[in-house]
Amino acid sequence: MDKIKTFLKKLPPYAYFMALTLVLVVIDLITKWACQLNLTPGVPVEVIPNFFYLNLSYNTKIAFSLGIEGVGGRVINILISLVFSIGVPLYWIKKDKTWNTFYRIVAMLIFAGAVGNLIDRAFYWTGTTGFDGVIDFAQFYLGGGPSKGVSFLNPFATFNIADAYLVVGVLMLIVYVIVDAIKNRDRSLESDPRIRKEETQEPKTEESHEDDKPQQ
Repeated sequence: MDKIKTFLKKLPPYAYFMALTLVLVVIDLITKWACQLNLTPGVPVEVIPNFFYLNLSYNTKIAFSLGIEGVGGRVINILISLVFSIGVPLYWIKKDKTWNTFYRIVAMLIFAGAVGNLIDRAFYWTGTTGFDGVIDFAQFYLGGGPSKGVSFLNPFATFNIADAYLVVGVLMLIVYVIVDAIKNRDRSLESDPRIRKEETQEPKTEESHEDDKPQQ
């Protein structure tokens, strides 16, 4: 037991997050196949009326049905997922010593999302699984629900857990970068010698002078 504790203490921080990444990928696979085995494509199951439904579908494009249709487009999407699946962990390992927990969580989410959808794009074909593309199932309506017809907000999006990982990870990174840029700007303004000099100078007061009048 002591040897195991010693071994775990010697592991770099990214090793623990890599293990959590694997857990996230497994959760994504379980949810996809739970829906694949229990739902009928195109037949929604109501969870929250007029808002959230489970609706099984297959996406051969990228997240939220964006991208190019056909085998060529799917190959491009596989390559994109592959680049993220290889590039993110390599960059992560290289930069881990300078990263904080927030950056590791962001990398974990993006890595897990890329791997989760890469598995679908690379291995789920009609000849092997009976269907093509990424399994999607979470469907949200923002325009009143299925009875209101199809529009930009109705349904708003149909996605899976891996898509959610990617979107949340990217949004977290964008917010962090913006907040960090604002903080750095404030620090640079505070350290600007010109501004500090102006703040330390005493405010000038205007003196009013009356016109000299002849004495009576």
